[in-house]
Amino acid sequence: MSSKHIKAKHAFLPDLVQAPKSFLLKKIERPHFATDLHFHSECQLVYVLSGSGMRIIGDTPEHFEPGDVSFVGPNIPHVWYSDSKSSEKAISIALYINPVLLCQELQQMMDTEELQQFFTRSERGIRLEGHKKKRVQAIMLSMQTQKSVSLLASFFKILDELLDPDDLVWLNQPNLLSVYSNQPQSRVHKLMNYLQQNFREEITLSQAASVAGLEIRSFCRYFKTLTNRTFSAFVNEMRIGFASKLLVKTDLPVTQVGQESGYSNQSYFNRVFRDIHQMSPKEFRKGNKLNSLIKVPES
Repeated sequence: MSSKHIKAKHAFLPDLVQAPKSFLLKKIERPHFATDLHFHSECQLVYVLSGSGMRIIGDTPEHFEPGDVSFVGPNIPHVWYSDSKSSEKAISIALYINPVLLCQELQQMMDTEELQQFFTRSERGIRLEGHKKKRVQAIMLSMQTQKSVSLLASFFKILDELLDPDDLVWLNQPNLLSVYSNQPQSRVHKLMNYLQQNFREEITLSQAASVAGLEIRSFCRYFKTLTNRTFSAFVNEMRIGFASKLLVKTDLPVTQVGQESGYSNQSYFNRVFRDIHQMSPKEFRKGNKLNSLIKVPES
């Protein structure tokens, strides 16, 4: 990687630096999700209990709500931004994993090749869905009060779930994670906050460039370097991510879902939705509503 570029701000996790552990579970409560785009050598499994907004893992922006479970691999840029219109607190459970230390400790008992390969692949970022998400949610909740062998057993259950490919959604293409320009983090923070607050409204290139403090041509280059996407593609992904949640969580008519997500033209909304999901909004809603009726087996 060129010395002129970095992926994001490097972050140290004090609890793991001061007392190295193979894993650590923490419940995090804050007024809102809002951190600089950052990365660290530890993996991070995040279960959002309260709060909604936009998260970015690698190149992929997605809307998140309570119940969201995602896995951030080592050294992948990531950030969660709260919805500015929400008064909910930002509450999450985070499981931090030191992949190097963990594999070193386990090598005395088992073959860790499969686990090491998973940690390498996880640099793409993962979203958990379906039955797996519900099982992992339950395990992470129970881990909050566990100690000793019970805690260790639950941790291995988590690893077992992650090694099973079912209901894992990979967020980025291999080797295509964006290279983040070594620009002031305040610029990234200000720009992403602006997009999070306004993506349902019409946003022009000149408006976004002004927020970033750049001329339009420079902004287009900057944004493509930052996200590996054009500005319009990024905004469309934010809007379609929000629309997808509305289709599943509400019974709003599809036309209203499009409008609530920032699309005044229904045909354009349908076309963009199909480009991203390879199905129409109606087909997406029908498929996800059916999945939600399936009883989840107990772990």
